[in-house]
Amino acid sequence: MKGYGQFCPVARASEVLAERWTPIIVRNLLLGCTTFNDIASGAPGLSRALLTKRLHELERAGVIEISPKSDGHGSLYQLTQAGRDLWGVLNAMGGWALKWMELTPEQSDPDVVLWSWCYSFLGHDQLPDGRVLVRFDFKAGRKGRPIRAWLLLQDKEGEVCAKHPGFEEDLVVAIEDSQAFARWHLGLIEWEEALRSGGIRVEGRRDLARALPTWNAGPHVHTQWRKVDTRMSTLTPSPHLEPVGPPPRSPEHPSSSDRRGSIPSFGGWVLTPGDPGYEEARRVWNGAIDRRPAFIAGCRGPGDVAAALRFARERDLPVAVRGGGHGVAGTAVCDDGLVIDLSPMKAISVDPAARTARAEAGLLWREFDAATQAMGLATTGGQMSETGIGGLTLGGGLGWLMRRHGLTVDNLLSADVVLADGRTVTADEHEHADLFWALRGGGGNFGVVTSFTYRLHPVGPDVLAGPVIWAQEDAPEVLRFYREFAAQAPREANSVVLLRKAPPLPFLPAELHGRPVIIVAMLALGAPEQAERVLAPLRTFGRPLLDMVSPRPYTVLQSMIDAGSPRGWHYYWKSAETGALEDPIIDAIVEHSSRIRSPMSYSIIFHLGGAVAGVDEAATAYSNRHAAHNVNINGVWLPHQPVGDQETEWTRAYFAALEPHQTGVYLNFLDRDDQDRVRDAYGNATYRRLRDIKGRYDPENVFRLNHNIRPPARVQEVAPLR
Repeated sequence: MKGYGQFCPVARASEVLAERWTPIIVRNLLLGCTTFNDIASGAPGLSRALLTKRLHELERAGVIEISPKSDGHGSLYQLTQAGRDLWGVLNAMGGWALKWMELTPEQSDPDVVLWSWCYSFLGHDQLPDGRVLVRFDFKAGRKGRPIRAWLLLQDKEGEVCAKHPGFEEDLVVAIEDSQAFARWHLGLIEWEEALRSGGIRVEGRRDLARALPTWNAGPHVHTQWRKVDTRMSTLTPSPHLEPVGPPPRSPEHPSSSDRRGSIPSFGGWVLTPGDPGYEEARRVWNGAIDRRPAFIAGCRGPGDVAAALRFARERDLPVAVRGGGHGVAGTAVCDDGLVIDLSPMKAISVDPAARTARAEAGLLWREFDAATQAMGLATTGGQMSETGIGGLTLGGGLGWLMRRHGLTVDNLLSADVVLADGRTVTADEHEHADLFWALRGGGGNFGVVTSFTYRLHPVGPDVLAGPVIWAQEDAPEVLRFYREFAAQAPREANSVVLLRKAPPLPFLPAELHGRPVIIVAMLALGAPEQAERVLAPLRTFGRPLLDMVSPRPYTVLQSMIDAGSPRGWHYYWKSAETGALEDPIIDAIVEHSSRIRSPMSYSIIFHLGGAVAGVDEAATAYSNRHAAHNVNINGVWLPHQPVGDQETEWTRAYFAALEPHQTGVYLNFLDRDDQDRVRDAYGNATYRRLRDIKGRYDPENVFRLNHNIRPPARVQEVAPLR
C-alpha cells in the first residue's frame, strides 16, 4: 500500500526536516535566498557537498524547485507552495530554525556565534584601521572535532573564512568553553568574566586583544532586546496570531472578573471607579489628561469590542477607544463614558516570506518592532517606541522610514474593523474599499480597528543613525544649511531637528545638561559607506559640540528619544506643516526657541518628502503630501509645577508666528482644542469625501471622541462615491 507521504509533499518532507541543517536551509529560502551562495552564507559550518545533497532531497520531496539562471551560470532555488506551507511544520518542530536564528547558549556552536557576530552584529564603527586577522580555535560536534575559522577585518568590514586567507594572524582566540563564548555574545556575561573563567583565551597584540570585544555589538543588542519585553513570544510566526505577552493593565482581582456579566457576551475585564487598578487604567501618556470614565472594558478580541460597543449604545454612553494611549489630545479616555481598551490585544504574526505582519491593535511600536526585527524586517512606525500602532496608523504614520518606504498608511494592506452597528468587516483595496481609503489618514472616525496587516521591508538590524548637537546660537546657520541638505537628500536619508535645553540624559556630557542646543537626529539607510557619505556634509557642518552618529540597532533608534518625553509629564502642543524652511520660518523658529523657559519644552522639525510625496494625493485620506516639513511645538512641564499656563502660552505664540506659513496640519499632531483645524488636515475635497463615508459607516457619530469628522446632517444627503 502506498503511504500518505508518497502523495503529500509536506508529509514527504517531514523525514527530511528531521536532519539538523534542513530547517536552516528552508529558513533561508523563506527569507528570500535564491542562489546557492546566499543559502550557504546563512548556514555556516555546512559543507557545500552536504548543502547540495539536502537541496536535491528537498527538490525530490516537492518542497523546492531548482531551475537554471537566465545567464546559464548556476541555479535558482525557490520554494513551492508546499514548501511555503512548511512554516507550520517548522513551528510544530518547536521553531527549530527560529531558535537557531535567535541563538541560545545550548544551541550555539562557536562557528554559529562567529557567523552571527560578523554578519549581524559587527561593530563597524569600532573596527581598527587597516587589516586585522583573528584566528578562532574551538571544538564542535559531539565528538569535539577541532575546528579553525578566521575573522578577517579590512576597511571597516568583516568576513568569516573557513580557510586561512593567507595573511599574518594578529590574534588567536582559543575557545575552551563554547557556552561561555555564546553567553558573552548574547550579553549574559561580560567578556572579562569569560576570560577569568578560562573559557576563552586570547593571544597576540595587547591593544587588539583589549579592543576585540568592542568589535561585537551583539552583547549590547541582545541585552537591549531583553529589556524591551522579556515576556515576548513573538518569535513564532505561525499562521495564527501569537500573543506578545499578558495584558499590561489586566486586573487580577475578583471584582473585575465577576463584573464581566455586566456587559453581556463580554469575555474581557471591566473596571469602574473605586476598583483596584482603575486609577492606573484611566491614565494615559499625557499626564495633563485627567478624565474618569464610568467603565473601562479591556477587550480580548473583536467579539468583546462589539459587546462593549453595544452595551454603551444601549445606555447612550460616550465611547472612547484606547490603543497605546499615547495621543497628546487624550482622546483615548473620556469622562462618564465607556473606554474600549484594546491593550490586552497584543497578538502578532510575521510572515517573512511574504514580508507582511498582521498585528492586533493593542501593540506598541516597540513590541511590533521587536517581532519584525527578529526577521530583519520593519515598516514605518513612529519615532517613539511607546506609541501605539493603532492611533499612529489611522492618522497617517510619520516615522524614520517614511522617506524611503512611505508613511505607515502607505504600507497598510488591510484592517479588521468593528463598525458602529457591531458588524465586523475586513477593509482592503477590494472589500470596503471606501472604508479602507478613509482609514488611511482619517483617524478613529469610522470604527474600531482590531488588527492591521502591514507590508514589511528589509531593515537593519543595524542602521547608521544618531544625533549631532550644536549650540543654539549656531541655530540660524545650522537651519539654513539644513534647508539645503534636506532639499537634496536622497530617500534613504531622514532627519529630525530638535531645539531645546539639553536634557540630563546619561549619554550626554554633564556640561551640556540644561544648555540651549539644536540637535539634528539623522538616519541613512543602505550600505555603510554610502550611508556615511550621505550624512557627512551635515555631520561636519560648523562647530558641532557632539557627534553621536554610529551604526546602531534599528530598535535602539526607534526608542532613542523616549527618555526625553516620558509618560506622565504634562504636554500641550501645536503643529504646522510647511514648505521649505524659508528665512521667515527659520527666524520664527529661532526666536521662539530662544524663549524656552521649561527645561522640558521643545520644538521638533520633521523632514517629509521622498516616498511620502511620491504617493498620489487622492490615494489615501492622508493629505498635504507636498509639504516639505512638519514643525511640532511642545510645551512640557511636570505635574507639580504651576507653569502650565506659561508653557501653553509659549506654545500658542510660537504657533501664531508659524501660522502664516503653514500649508496644512498632521491629524495626529492636533491637540484637544484644535477641533476647528480638522478640515485643515485634509483640504475641502478630501474632507467632503470623508464626511460622506462617515455618513455610511457611522451616521450617528458614535465614534466622535477623536479629531472628529462629523457626518452629514441626514444620511440621505450622502453623495455617491465616484
